[in-house]
Amino acid sequence: MKIEKIGYVTIRVEDLEEAGEFFADLFEMEFTNPGENPQLDIRNSMSPFIELISPLTPDGPVAKTLEKSGEGLALVSMRVANIEDAVAEMESKGIRKIWHRGKRALFHPRDLYGVMIELAES
Repeated sequence: MKIEKIGYVTIRVEDLEEAGEFFADLFEMEFTNPGENPQLDIRNSMSPFIELISPLTPDGPVAKTLEKSGEGLALVSMRVANIEDAVAEMESKGIRKIWHRGKRALFHPRDLYGVMIELAES
């Protein structure tokens, strides 16, 4: 499968505001749309290329990952020409699909060296 481009990266952080200020200053970009996603148990903020996430509750999956692995890269979103073909190829290689809706799919970080991969049709 050919990756057309990187869409964005998600970084797991303990303090969303502090990390947002740091990356905004470092890369001269603005983080907007701070919000919460109770289904994923996260708080997040977006820039054009980076999403920052922090735990919404102390016992959710992001909080547990922070405790176990610390802050760092959580997800890379990549653009592909055909999502169905890309999903089939990932699955044929034994990479577990977590979620697939429409033109987006997520794959398990345990099968991808600790990084969740999102594929999205361009």
